Amino acid sequence: MRIRSAVTALAVCLLIAGSAAADIEVHQKHRFDARPGGTVVVDVSFHRVEVTARAGDTIDVTVDIEVKGDGNKAKNAANDFQPKFLEEGNKLIIRSTRKKGFSWKSVSAKGLVTVQMPPGMNLTIDSSSGSAKIEGDFGDAVVRFDASSGSLTVDGAMRELHSDTSSGSVRAAVSRPLDVFTADASSGSTRLTGGARKAKVDTSSGSIDLSNLLGDATFDSSSGSITAQWDGIPPEATVRAGASSGSVTLRFPAGTALAGSVDVSSGGIRSDFPGMKGKDYLTLEGGPGAVDIAVDTSSGSVKLLSN
Repeated sequence: MRIRSAVTALAVCLLIAGSAAADIEVHQKHRFDARPGGTVVVDVSFHRVEVTARAGDTIDVTVDIEVKGDGNKAKNAANDFQPKFLEEGNKLIIRSTRKKGFSWKSVSAKGLVTVQMPPGMNLTIDSSSGSAKIEGDFGDAVVRFDASSGSLTVDGAMRELHSDTSSGSVRAAVSRPLDVFTADASSGSTRLTGGARKAKVDTSSGSIDLSNLLGDATFDSSSGSITAQWDGIPPEATVRAGASSGSVTLRFPAGTALAGSVDVSSGGIRSDFPGMKGKDYLTLEGGPGAVDIAVDTSSGSVKLLSN
C-alpha cells in the first residue's frame, strides 16, 4: 500500500543567548490510505491524542511536539521522539516513543497527536502518560485505550470500547449502545452513558456509574460507589457487583424478575423486588427467566430499585 503524501518540518533549535537552553518544535503531517477492517495504532509517550471519525478514504495525522530545556538534551529528546509512520500488515502505526527510558530532570516536553479517520477501521491508543479524546461515529470499530497515566473522553459511537489505565478516569457518552464495554483502572472513576449490551468494570479506587445498560454486567470496586441502570435486560442475564468500601445501587426496568443474593458486612439493604430479607442479607424470590444477581459489600449499603 503506497503512502499518499507526507509533510515534515522540524523547527530550528533556538538557543537563548548566554545560556544552554533550547526551545524545539517538531511539526509533522502524514496521510495513510484507509484500510477497511484494519487498525490505526497510536503509540506515544506523553502526548495528548485527539481522534475524530469522518467520511473519506484517508487517515490524516498531525503530530506537534515542543521540547524545552538543556540545549543538547533537548535536541536529543526531539530526535528520539521524531514521529514514525509505519505500515505493518493490516496496521497503520503512528509512533513517537523512546524505547530506553528518559530523564526529565533538565528537559520538559509536551505533544499533541490529531487523527482524522473514516469509520470501519479499529483504533488502538497506547500511551505512557497522556489523555485521549475520541469523537464521532466509528461504525463497527473496536476502540482500545491503554495508558499508564491518562484519562479517556469519548463522545460518539463504535461497536466495542475497552480501556485499561493505571491512573485516569473514563468518561464515555455513546450515541448507540456498545456491544461490549470494559474498563480497568487502578485509580480513577468510570462513567458511561448511552449503554452497552455487556459491561465489565474493575477499579481499585474510583466510582463506577453506568446507564442505559441492556445485558450482562460485572462490577468490582475496592474503594468507590457502584451505580448502574438498565433500560432493558434479557431473561437469565447475570449481574455481579462487589465493593470493599462503597455503596451499590442497581436500577432495573419495572417488572424484572430477580434471583440471587445480596450480602453486606456493614450497611443497609433496600429492594423494590420480592425476596427474603435478613439483617445482612437478601435472598431474591426469582421466577421463570429471572435475572441472576450477586451483590457483596464489605462496607456500604445496597439498593435494588425499579425504574
